Amino acid sequence: MIQLRLLGGLDLAEPHGRGELRSVLVQPKRLALLVYLALAGDRRFRRRDTVVALFWPELDAEHARGSLRQALRFLRGELGAEVLTSRGEEDVGVNRQVVECDAAAFDQACETGDWAAALALYRGDLLTGVHIADISPEFEHWLDGERGRLRRRAAAAAWSAVGEAERTGDLVAAAPLARLGVGLAPDDEASVRRLMRILDRKGDRAGALRAYESFREHLAVAYQAVPSPETEALLANIRARDVRIWESPLSGWPPAPPR
Repeated sequence: MIQLRLLGGLDLAEPHGRGELRSVLVQPKRLALLVYLALAGDRRFRRRDTVVALFWPELDAEHARGSLRQALRFLRGELGAEVLTSRGEEDVGVNRQVVECDAAAFDQACETGDWAAALALYRGDLLTGVHIADISPEFEHWLDGERGRLRRRAAAAAWSAVGEAERTGDLVAAAPLARLGVGLAPDDEASVRRLMRILDRKGDRAGALRAYESFREHLAVAYQAVPSPETEALLANIRARDVRIWESPLSGWPPAPPR
């Protein structure tokens, strides 16, 4: 199968590891079309009128459809006649028996609740560091929306995996997953508190305090804001517990006064 990698970068490779398909990678708009078709979701097809409006909004209907036909002909010629599939006269899509797309596989893993597989596939944001030239503002808007959707879904997958680890009492596994969840949604204060509680329960109170401090700095830089009273109360509780443990008679400090 042709491998189309979109998460954390961009790669399009031939079957059997024969290398990149450079002829497609150097055609920005046609590459973008392949990406758009590959991310059609469960429907697996895109309407031609939707495609032409997104990719050739400056052209009239006849010329836009002609440009679409040329682009589809190019993709079939470079990737194989079976790479695209159609349904009737108006629907076109990528043949998933020929093209394996990591972003589509990620969505499928989330649908089935296979959080480990989903998180293994999510190596970074959609098309991280990739600029596709010669595309319309409409496509850029769609791409931004899709990037955000996949990132939110990855965060939800991470927290679902955290929940599974917590139910089995595996805080060692839950902690890095919770850090990942916070990293994917750094503005979600409830998630930061959940991470702090997990680290605290795990016995890593220093890590819980660092998680708070990182979030406080993020709010200050990004929004000139401060954590909520609820988060501050949790922080105070964790700090107070540290003091109580430090001052416990079992800790050996402070030392008992001489008799």
